[in-house]
Amino acid sequence: MPSTLTLTLDLHVHTNYSHDGRDSVEKLLENAIAQQLDGIVICDHDTMEGSHAAQEYVAKHNLNLIIIPGIEVTTAKGHLLVLGLENGIAKGLSIEETLRIAKKEAKSSTVVIIAPHPFHPFRHSIGNVCLQPGIDAIETFNSRYFTGVANKIAGMKAARNNITAVAGSDAHSAECVGLATVAVETEATQKTQVDAILRAIKEGKVKIKKRKRTPIWVYFSQLMR
Repeated sequence: MPSTLTLTLDLHVHTNYSHDGRDSVEKLLENAIAQQLDGIVICDHDTMEGSHAAQEYVAKHNLNLIIIPGIEVTTAKGHLLVLGLENGIAKGLSIEETLRIAKKEAKSSTVVIIAPHPFHPFRHSIGNVCLQPGIDAIETFNSRYFTGVANKIAGMKAARNNITAVAGSDAHSAECVGLATVAVETEATQKTQVDAILRAIKEGKVKIKKRKRTPIWVYFSQLMR
């Protein structure tokens, strides 16, 4: 049997390519390495420029960090994280159309769809739509919260409906990268590492590893911006 690797990842990180992101790609990657993460998913709002810039930076500087391409798409019903695409998806489309395009654009690679912060109020959340077919995982722990009630609701929904539960820091600044992480089990012999990670998440071979809240003063200052 092939040997396996367990990788620690932050599945939800924003750079300053997002309209509300604060820090540069370089600063975010530096902190990800300092936090001893194996990889991160850059999912800026409605753009993949930050994701591409991170991939280029890691390759240029030969950094030991996996960059999984991603985007946080603003659908007509709320936000979706799409992992594994190389090109973005237009905002404002229905969830069904967004899912259809994601699968079409994926071609031979694996694409993972995650419902981020699905029950957080005032955050373009999709609510119970997160239970529909085509959504691979629910973000049951998002670091940006005040009370944690929305995370608990997401956790209960995922458990009752047998949907994979994941976590993400939703970092909008470098100091928040790695506040929430998952452990993903992949085969060490896989040739395409990113695709192997995405397939493992899709198959549910993922566990939430770290749950830490964004400091209230950081979250509040970001909301004010």
